[in-house]
Amino acid sequence: MSPAAQMNTGGLPRGELLGRYRTYDQAQKVVDHLASAEGFDVKALSIVGNDLRSVEHIRSRLSYPKVAGAGAAQGAMFGFFIGLLIWLFAPDSPMINMLLSVVLGMCIWMLIGVVGYAVRRGQRDFASSSQLVATTFDVVCDFSQAPRARQLVASSGVASLQRADDPTGPGTGQGAGQSAGPGAGAVGGPSGASGTGPQAQPRPSGRPASGWQDESGRPRYGVRLTDVKPDEKTDQGEDEPHQSSSPPQ
Repeated sequence: MSPAAQMNTGGLPRGELLGRYRTYDQAQKVVDHLASAEGFDVKALSIVGNDLRSVEHIRSRLSYPKVAGAGAAQGAMFGFFIGLLIWLFAPDSPMINMLLSVVLGMCIWMLIGVVGYAVRRGQRDFASSSQLVATTFDVVCDFSQAPRARQLVASSGVASLQRADDPTGPGTGQGAGQSAGPGAGAVGGPSGASGTGPQAQPRPSGRPASGWQDESGRPRYGVRLTDVKPDEKTDQGEDEPHQSSSPPQ
């Protein structure tokens, strides 16, 4: 089985983070751009939604006429379905039976809706619809296709989120002005680099924000260590305490 097929068998994909985007349409545009490239294996790509949240949209204020009307519409559809079943099993039955089933369904559903609204009166006087939405979307590419994908993403015309503007990770004030481009967030600093003790040193501004790591401090999506820039390695080494080799006086 190819690596591209393995990353789509379930769970979070493993690959290189090509970019993080505010909306799904932006991530989709990037994937469409990569898919239009000749010879590029689109099965190596995945779109991952981050920080899922439940959003409830308020549609209208409820009242007895609205509740009765909605119940009548639902009852009419249910009654028509029952009448249609009766006509299919008994084609010789008069069409008045279907009309009666529709009227009966309207009456029953209107009664149920009005009684239910009267019971919860004052607790939920509005109609709404709920949905799950993601705060940001990551475009992840398998390691085997990552070098070419980085070149193609640059010409997609869609700007990735900056780490300072990323709403999914803590420490959004760090690393301002750096985009979540190719290889972004490859490796975070060592655990404890931003300690809370009196001798804790501030994190360098060029270090990737911790929002690109999981809870254990490891990079997301299995980004390789070889993708770290030399200056980032130097910044990480500066946080380690230096011990003097000279003997005490």
